Parts: sequence; C-alpha cells; structure tokens
Amino acid sequence: MGWRDLNLSYGYILAGILVWSTQAFVSKMLVTSMGFLSVYFFASLFTSITAFACYLIVSKGKPDFSFLKEPRKVLVMSVFLTLANFLLFASFGMLSASNVVVMLYMYPIFMSVLNSVIMKKDMSGSEIAGLAMGFVGIFIFATNGNVLSLHIDNVFANVMILTAALAWAAYLIVQKKYNFDEFGSNSVAFALSVVYVLPLLAVGAFLPNGVVLPGQNSFLLLLYFSVVTFALGNVVYVKGLKKTKTVNTALLSYLTPVIAVVLDYLILNEKLFWYELVPIVFIFFGYAIINIGNKRQRSASVHHQKV
Repeated sequence: MGWRDLNLSYGYILAGILVWSTQAFVSKMLVTSMGFLSVYFFASLFTSITAFACYLIVSKGKPDFSFLKEPRKVLVMSVFLTLANFLLFASFGMLSASNVVVMLYMYPIFMSVLNSVIMKKDMSGSEIAGLAMGFVGIFIFATNGNVLSLHIDNVFANVMILTAALAWAAYLIVQKKYNFDEFGSNSVAFALSVVYVLPLLAVGAFLPNGVVLPGQNSFLLLLYFSVVTFALGNVVYVKGLKKTKTVNTALLSYLTPVIAVVLDYLILNEKLFWYELVPIVFIFFGYAIINIGNKRQRSASVHHQKV
C-alpha cells in the first residue's frame, strides 16, 4: 500500500474520530428525554436504513450481499455491536461523565489486545507503552486533572461500560479481520440489533415510560446521531482501520474527547482547561515511543538478515 493510500486511511480514521466527538453529548440528551431503550431502538433502526441507503448509492443500485454467505461471522459482528451499544446507552443514566470516559476508553487497549490475539500479531513493548501513554492522558482528562477524584461507586454500572468497551473493540476487529463491505455489513448488523431488542421493547411497552416515541427535537437528534455518528462515523472509521496499524489507530482514538471539548470551546465559547489538552501531549509521546520501537525492530531485522 502506497503512502497516498495510507494517508487517506488515516484521513478516514480522523474523520470517524471527529464525528464520534459529538456522540456523548447527543446520547446524553436523547437518553435523558426518551430513555435508553427507546433511543437504542430508534437509533439502530435509523442507522440500518441510512447505511443501506448509502450502500445503494455507493454500489450504484447493485449491492453485493455475498458476505451473507457467511452468516455466522455476520451474527458474531452484530452481537458484539448490539452488546456494545445497548450497554453504552444503559450506562449514561448510571455513571458520571468521568467514569464513562475512563471506562469506555479502555476500548483502544482492548482493540489492540484482540488484534494481537485474533490477527496473530504480537504487540511489542514499545506499542504497549505508547498505548498506555494515551490511556494515562485520558485518565487525567476525565478526572479534571485530579486523578484521585475518580470513585467507583457503582460497580455493576462500571462493569457494564467495561463490557461495552470490550464488545465495541471486538466488533471493530471482526470488521477488520473479515474485511466486509462497510456499508452493507453495518446495515445488516444494525438491522439485526433492532431484531434482538424487540422482545425487550415488547415488555417495555407495558411499563410506565417504557417506550417513548421521539418528539420533533428528539427526532432531529436521532437523525443526526444515526446518520452522522453511527452510520457514517462507523463506516469511515472501520474503512481506515482495515488499512492502518491497529495500535496506531487505537492511540489516535484517544483524541475523540479532546476534539469534543475543543469544539465546545470554538462553537459554544466554553472554557478550555489545561487538563483537557493533556491527552494530545501523551498521544504525541506515545507515537514517539511506538515509532522509536518500530525503527529499532526494523534495524534489528535488517542486521539479522545481513548476518
């Protein structure tokens, strides 16, 4: 793969990260007004329709669903996607913002570990150290610069979000391993997510405030959330992930909350604090560690070949 293709792949990654930076804010607003079960159902439904519509456009009306010849792989992908999104939405009303950020951003580490196991590519010491640097930056970010302020008050909810992070990482690695078409596979995966939740939705219909139809404002937010953050965000991120080094992509993923606060600063004139920019510094040093380690490995490999 040439440098131009590689740069384009990292462009996809950064586009996905930029889109995801608005996800937490929109999710919190939707869950507060509609409840997590209703948000999950409508977001998954709208996303499936959007992804399929985009697939029809990209394929010029000739979609290729040959990946459905391997239903077991598609089912595995959809189960991981369902578990991740369901638990993520459910946790928004149970955890503080700092806990959600810290726990959710274990997913880049999980993604790198799963990539090592599933793709059979061992992680070097420098890659582990570089990725850990990114997580330290996120930890400082989430705790507002006071690392002793994080308290695990709700163990069950924290386990939920950790499970969501692990499931999300697994979903991404399955996409990378099987190289499914991004739009087609996502449209099917989200459609299956809708099917999986129907029994819960049926039970919820008989409970007080169990199922809430979106009002005008919620409908617009759902459209944005489904079309931009879920359908397009997932697609471009996965497209880039397939052609880049997983550890590098994982480290870049720590930029998501940083971009969110920078956007708040630029658009909403919110204050920008020193600890909110810390992850950028740690990511820079993390990349430096990874690159130094890679150069040493290449030099050692060349020296071994000459010997």
